[in-house]
Amino acid sequence: MLHRLPRVLFFPLAAMALSLTGCASHPAAQVPASLRCEPPAALLAPCAAPVALKPGLTYREMLDAHLADRQQLQRCAAQQDELRRALNSCNARIDAHNAELVKAAARKP
Repeated sequence: MLHRLPRVLFFPLAAMALSLTGCASHPAAQVPASLRCEPPAALLAPCAAPVALKPGLTYREMLDAHLADRQQLQRCAAQQDELRRALNSCNARIDAHNAELVKAAARKP
């Protein structure tokens, strides 16, 4: 059938067919949604305030307040360490995601 087509029609039809196959073989790359660092709400909670000292405290009450404050500071330090680990983990996932995007962009023709 191609040998019966006039040359005036053959070349435009061939060019159009080639252009359509070129589009079909190179799909547009889709970029996945960005990642977000969302640590658990408990890690974002503020640390407890120190124990309020009242005038006239006994030595025992001062020691109790000191121990309570020390325990709160230890809990707060542990909370901050956990938050730091969560953010480092999240940043590592974002870096891996960005590296995949760079690889995908490099594969594009």
